[in-house]
Parts: sequence; C-alpha cells; structure tokens
Amino acid sequence: MPKISVVIPTIEEESVFAIIKEIRSKLGKGVEIIVVDKSGDDYYRRLKATGVKVIRQTSKGVENALMMGLKEAHGDILASTDADGTHGNEGIFAGIKLVEQGKADLVLGNRFGKLHKGSMQLYIRFGNFFLSKIYSIFYKRRLNDVLTGLFVMRRSAFEKIRETVPYRAGIAFFAIELANRGYKIVEVPISYYPREQGPSKLTKSKLFYGVNVASHIVRMARDYNPLLVFGGIGVVLILIGGLLGLYVIYSYLTTGVFTLIGRSLIAFMLVFVGILAIISGFILDLLLQIEKKLDK
Repeated sequence: MPKISVVIPTIEEESVFAIIKEIRSKLGKGVEIIVVDKSGDDYYRRLKATGVKVIRQTSKGVENALMMGLKEAHGDILASTDADGTHGNEGIFAGIKLVEQGKADLVLGNRFGKLHKGSMQLYIRFGNFFLSKIYSIFYKRRLNDVLTGLFVMRRSAFEKIRETVPYRAGIAFFAIELANRGYKIVEVPISYYPREQGPSKLTKSKLFYGVNVASHIVRMARDYNPLLVFGGIGVVLILIGGLLGLYVIYSYLTTGVFTLIGRSLIAFMLVFVGILAIISGFILDLLLQIEKKLDK
C-alpha cells in the first residue's frame, strides 16, 4: 500500500487531537501526519506530544500552510483535512481508493453530500454554489464544493505544481492549477457537521474571501483558456449590441423617423468590441497552444 501523508493546518483547534487519533486508527501507525501550526507555544507542545511532525507557520493563509506541509511530506498519496472537526474524514479514505485505482489525481470532499443541519449558513451555501458553478464552466469539471477543506492528491500531480506560488483561493488553488494541467478531478460526498468551537479562523470576511476566490478562478482561466473567457465576453457584448440594434431598427420602422442616433452608435460599438474580444481570444489561444508545444 502506498505511503500516505496527511497535512493538517491549524490555529488553536482542539478538534485536531481527535482527528489525529481517527486517522491513525483508520490508516495505521505508518501514516505520516504533518500539522502546520500557527498557534502559541503551549498548543505547539501539546501537538509535539502526539508524535506527529509539527511545522510552525510564519506566513499567512491556509494555502501557504498546505504547501509548506505538502513539501515536507513523503507519501505517494497526499491528503489534507480541516482541523476544526467539521469535515467527515471518510472522504480521505474514499479518496485514497480512487487515487490508487487511477480514477482521480485530485479528490475533493463534497460537503453538500451529507450536510448536517445548522452546519452551513445560507449565504455561504449560495456563495459556494456560485463559485462552484463558475469553476465548472471555466474548467469543464463539474464540482459542487470548490471551497471544501478536504482533499486527496496524487504525488505526481503535486510535483507539477510544487513551485507554484499559492494564491488566496483555499483548496480551489489546487483544483485550478491541476485542472489547467489536465489532471482528473472528482468529488466524494463527506459529512459536514456544525462547528462547535467558535467562529472559523480561516478568514475574517467570508464575502471578501469569496470575491477573491472568484477573481482567481476567472483570472487563471483567462491565462490558461483565453478563448473561453474572451470569447464569452465577446458573445455577450454582441448579443447586447444586437438587441439594442434591433430596438433601434424597430423604432425607425414604427415611427419612420431615425432619432436614436446615440443608441445606434452604442449598439455598433458593442458589436465591434465583441468581435474584437473574440478575435483576441483566438489569437491568445493560438499563442498559448504554440507555447505549450514549445515547452514539450
């Protein structure tokens, strides 16, 4: 059985001690557990006493914590889960099987598969749904929970992004980078429980965090699939311009007087810019394909 490494980022989370015991009981003493800690000295000593490898985090963000832990891991299969006890870790065990069977390179835990009452506020559900839909459209991989805190990853996939500087997007960082490199990404349903130990330490503002994730999803899609982004923008502009132009024509046919000069100019500009956006998308996509061939 391939060696398994589990990375757990934490900031003073009491649930992490129970999670360590659960992972050891299910995966055996041979499992490598790495806790990336950004807590006080007393908490750090308690972590060390469990016998796991503990790394002190000095940077900000869960993405940096995960990358620090993953770079220190030795497993053929790499995994992670949140330390707050809200994620059902059955997703780790199911994800390991999928990776071993060659069915996935990255497995994400889908919290909506077994969502417990009171575990996720309505506005967070909506935001997650919106972000997951954006991701699914741009990267052509159907995901329902792009902001999950649990994943399992093949080492060979991680090695391709080892030197990539992580950006503020949570687990979506890995889903974006691996999708852009053509890796297989799937989801498994996991239980998601109400948080029992105060508010999340992930971020102070869920709204700004969600906006930041959305911006990275679109920005990276622009860089790796410009035709989709620029082409989509172009089509929307052409449709708006076309509808406005039809209104101008309708007004002229019904009144016999051409008075909507300003709107007709706007319609023309929208269609013209839309065509330019599509052409730009084709050119950028062509240059990107040439660059990929040269890299190979």
